[in-house]
Order: sequence, then structure tokens, then C-alpha cells
Amino acid sequence: MGCVVIGLNDYRFEDYLLEANRAESVDSLFSILTKAAGKHGLNRCVFGMMTDHLDIGKKAGFGIACSYPDDWVQYYNEKNFRYIDPVIMLGSIRAEPFLWSRLNDFMNLSKTQRDFLLLAEEAGLRNGLCVPLHGLNHQIAGVGLATTEKKDAFDRNVDLVAAYCSHFYVAYKRLMRRNADVVHIQLTNKEREVLTWAAAGKTDAEIAFILNMSRNTVDAHMRKIFSKLGANSRVLAAVKAISLGLINV
Repeated sequence: MGCVVIGLNDYRFEDYLLEANRAESVDSLFSILTKAAGKHGLNRCVFGMMTDHLDIGKKAGFGIACSYPDDWVQYYNEKNFRYIDPVIMLGSIRAEPFLWSRLNDFMNLSKTQRDFLLLAEEAGLRNGLCVPLHGLNHQIAGVGLATTEKKDAFDRNVDLVAAYCSHFYVAYKRLMRRNADVVHIQLTNKEREVLTWAAAGKTDAEIAFILNMSRNTVDAHMRKIFSKLGANSRVLAAVKAISLGLINV
């Protein structure tokens, strides 16, 4: 069976796959995505996760990888726009890609949301496209793409751009797992015991009783565990430790 050629200007989907699968870092992978999207007229791109991704130890966040203007990203975060951003709201419940210009077809925009979209346009984010991404256990992520020019340069090849984004999501998670595997983290025997019982749903008081130590000592161990694993919750610490083979449950 011959290879399927999907693309434009001599840049095929297979070319994108070849480059993306060779990427050794998230920055490199994202650069390849933005280059591919740029060939369709979309020269601004952002990747975010609307839910925690415990399998790769990442919390939800906007702009995990981003080529949006820095001042806009800073302003967006300062104003907590993620709570009213209609693109994120619709992307969280919709499976198919959609153009920002069609938001009104799917939801009733408030004045605050309409004003937000005007601000985004003024910041150089126009003619946008959202590609929702869904993972295991109800994980939700997405890629937002836009043009800086007022004249719509997007060639409307939504399916191909969505294919780039879907592969990016898979490759991103693969890279994160690979990077986690090579991080050398050591837990002491007591830290492993504490975390194992925490992963089993035991409270600090119960762990203290089981291991014959004070609650303050349990808390101290948990703080060290969080620091070593880069976690901010018991669930995230347990998932990371299990994935790295540090504890068994």
C-alpha cells in the first residue's frame, strides 16, 4: 500500500510525523507543530490542559506551550480569563474542532465574553480555531490557533490541522512519560512507607498510628515527598511514585 499524501506546498502529513517523532523535548515538538500550522496560515498557537493529567504528573494549566504574545498571556493570567474564556468553555465539552467565529452557534456569549474576544483580537489573535483533545479517564486538553493578520489567512483545512494537534497531544504525553522515567528520584524507606499508606487512602492520624510515629513526623515526610516528586497533592505524588516504580499498591 502506498503512503497517503496529505498536505500542501510539498509538506506532507508524513513529513510532520517524521519530524515530530524525532523531537526530544516539548519545546522542539511544539516548534514543529507551530511550523506545520503556519503552513495553513495559523501562525499563533497555544496548548493547554483543562483537567489534571495525573498519568504524566501535570496539573491543568493554560499556555503549557505557547506562541501567543507574551503580554497577552501575562494579562490573561492576571485577569483569570480562563474562568470566562468561551473557547475553553466550549472546548471542554465539545469533541470536534470549531472556529472561534462560530462560538455564537454553540453558546450564548455574555457581554463579558464578547469583550474578552475583542481584547484577544486587539492582542493579535484573530480568525481562531480550537482543537479539543481528549485522553483517558476524562482528560481534556486543547490547542488554540490563530492568525495575527486581520485578513483571514487560514486555508480552512481543519481536518489536517486537527490531525497535527492530535498527534502533538500523543507525542507530548509520550515525552513527558519518558522524561519522568529518566529523573533520578530516591525516597527513603520511611517516605515510601508513608506514601504507600497515603496512596491507600489513610489519613495522617491513621498513618501515624500504623507506623508508630507522630502526626507531625508524617506531615514532615509528606512535605519532603511532595518536594522530591514535584507534587502538590497526595494523589499526584502517589501517581508519580507508582509510575516511577518507587512504591507498589
